[in-house]
Amino acid sequence: MTAIILLGPPGAGKGTVAEVLAEKGYTHISTGALLREQIRLETPLGMDIKARMDQGRFVSDRVVVEMVREVLASAGGEKKFLFDGFPRTLAQAEIFDGILQSEGTSIDEVILLECADDAIIERLSGRRTCIKCGMVYHVKYNPASSAGVCDIDGCELIHRPDDNVETIRKRLDVYAERTAPLIAYYKAKGLILPVDASQSIDAVRSTVLEKLR
Repeated sequence: MTAIILLGPPGAGKGTVAEVLAEKGYTHISTGALLREQIRLETPLGMDIKARMDQGRFVSDRVVVEMVREVLASAGGEKKFLFDGFPRTLAQAEIFDGILQSEGTSIDEVILLECADDAIIERLSGRRTCIKCGMVYHVKYNPASSAGVCDIDGCELIHRPDDNVETIRKRLDVYAERTAPLIAYYKAKGLILPVDASQSIDAVRSTVLEKLR
């Protein structure tokens, strides 16, 4: 099993990097996607998750770790995994190390996407999301052909509560407090591959692929 982690603040571009690595054969495990699926299904867990996300707070370590454990258990013969948005805390990282050790493997690389807070706020606050298909646009960098309407299905585009400036700042504060310590944790293990995420999407993707070689 190969395990790579994408680490970086919200809005640093983990999803776009994940796309190009998925093309290279990695199975993309996004805890954000797993959490949003619970919200879509309107499960009790999903409602609790939505309330936390709307306030810019993280979901509990227990819930996240168990979701990831279930995905790995059901993955069958998959051997190359890309973890996006996990782990987010030192507690999750330590538990995850134990899970991988039980599988006779360990983390191979940690790609650290670095981006200034001001750039992240501009990126996230300008996002607009289709209420039906989930397609994401940006009012400046990737606008829909018709303002407020999805190009794919013609449905309304919304400004998600977790994409307003106040919530973004809270998310960045939480990242600095709970997730940034992972940088030192993985740096001590010699696993960090730093990438300047303020570059264009194509430049970031090329840099990541070059570093992984």
